[in-house]
Amino acid sequence: MNSRILQHGVLMMALGTLLIGCDSDDENNGNSGAMGQLQLSLSGLEPLGGGMHYEGWAIIRGQPVTTGKFNLDATGGLVNLDGQPLENGVFETAEELGGVEAVVISIEPAGDSDPAPADTKVLGGAVYGSTAQLSVAHAAALGDNYSGAAGDYVLATPTNGAGSDETSGVWFLDLATTITVDFVGLEPLMNGMHYEGWVIVDGMPLSTGKFNVSQGGGLEDLDGQPIPNGEFVIHRALDAATAFVLSIEPAGDTDPLPAATKLLGGDISDGMATLDVSHGAALGDDFSMVAGDYILATPTDGANTSETSGLWFLDLSSGTPDTGLELPLLPEGWVYEGWAVIDGTPVTTGRFTDPMAADFSAPYSGSEPGPPFPGEDFLVDAPVGLTFPTTLAGGAAVISIEPQPDDSPLPYTLKPLVGMIPGDVVDHVTYAMEQNPGSLVTGTVTLNTVPMAGLELPPLPAGWVYEGWAVIDGTPVTTGRFTDVTALDSSAPHSGSMPGPPFPGEDFLVNAPMGLSFPTDLSGAAFVISIEPEPDDSAAPFSLKPLIGTAPMQALDHATFMLENESAGFPGGTATVN
Repeated sequence: MNSRILQHGVLMMALGTLLIGCDSDDENNGNSGAMGQLQLSLSGLEPLGGGMHYEGWAIIRGQPVTTGKFNLDATGGLVNLDGQPLENGVFETAEELGGVEAVVISIEPAGDSDPAPADTKVLGGAVYGSTAQLSVAHAAALGDNYSGAAGDYVLATPTNGAGSDETSGVWFLDLATTITVDFVGLEPLMNGMHYEGWVIVDGMPLSTGKFNVSQGGGLEDLDGQPIPNGEFVIHRALDAATAFVLSIEPAGDTDPLPAATKLLGGDISDGMATLDVSHGAALGDDFSMVAGDYILATPTDGANTSETSGLWFLDLSSGTPDTGLELPLLPEGWVYEGWAVIDGTPVTTGRFTDPMAADFSAPYSGSEPGPPFPGEDFLVDAPVGLTFPTTLAGGAAVISIEPQPDDSPLPYTLKPLVGMIPGDVVDHVTYAMEQNPGSLVTGTVTLNTVPMAGLELPPLPAGWVYEGWAVIDGTPVTTGRFTDVTALDSSAPHSGSMPGPPFPGEDFLVNAPMGLSFPTDLSGAAFVISIEPEPDDSAAPFSLKPLIGTAPMQALDHATFMLENESAGFPGGTATVN
């Protein structure tokens, strides 16, 4: 009996020891009283410094329940606040996690003991089943995926007031110049040919845009869409523009330089220019000294018949054929062309550059040689709707100026000489042509450069602020913090003494950080817009960088450059609730 009692006592003591040992192991593993479990898999976030850290939250019936504080190591792995790895990103909670509606990740200040999350919520996601896809776009986080973010910047140093070191400053704005053009006498171009405007800046042409003219005289783009008010926008300041030129371009043109066929030009003064053909960059003459004579005759048929069926631009008043046209030499890209208007139809007499020589073709003439001057006999191969020989009485003689290459078999708008052929015309008699200045195209251009907001960014929730950066020789240097893209940012530690424009940005002129020297040249530098927690853990940019751009080498100052949208690389992750 005593032996059985003793054996039973030993057995109970052993069982008690085993149970005590199991309880001790549970406490060491942190599992004592665990009611819920959250597993996080995150990407794109960076370690926080200065004691700041992340904290997970389960939203249950609208109320946040902490799932644990953590940070990230240099490899992106989750660690506790002592720096120990969190195996598989698993957090165990003292509260049951049933009915979780959403999971949120916040950024918390050093020493935080607040049972509610801070304003700086970086990721969030609704729970479906037991999983939540975490992103900045969740309403409890930043509330936007930033796919619509866009930005421009210019290099300039407005705060030094000296017009020097202009590539040592960056401003997140769009220097947009509106170029308003108005033309008189400009006609549509056919077969894909079109007009292109150019401003001359530092001696080089810069395109202001391609266009054509509608049948009603309005300007339209190459898809036939109207260009309201004749306004074109070019994204740079044009204060240094000295002239405007209008060219005629061939179909499919991709040449960054204007074609030789420059129609109009004008010098820019106080942002305005009057355009005409006489400008040195265009035709170079106002055609006020042109003159012309013509006769009717058909020398190429050799029969002295149908003598009013030929038109020759010569002077026979002395009894000997002499030059009938006084015309200036045309620049490259242009050629003269004669025309006879027969029963309302213009028919070419041929193209020429020298009024003292025969023209380049004789499609309707007879077999005999003609005089050594521009002209044509209309004897054979009549165009559809006409009959040759004919009489030119009551028609017209015209000299036009044609682009080369040409867009059409019809006369171009420039017709410096026109002669109405009398109804009772006499062959072999010299008739004078009249100047036709109304056919010469004119125009005006106005340039207006206005700084506009260069950033398109959504409003930020509480706890966040935008910050601009210039990465100079590998070192990110702040341009200032801001919440309003149409106002100055929070600071200007490196700028000069003059006021800057009312947009975020900075001149890097003084107080250079250690290792850098100001002024500098930002050609080839990177520019960044980041989203920063407030308060911040670091003087470097945070993980959220929706916009990044790199300036070209030897970048132009006061030219607008584009930032690229980088939201596709934003942080994200998955939360699994057990």
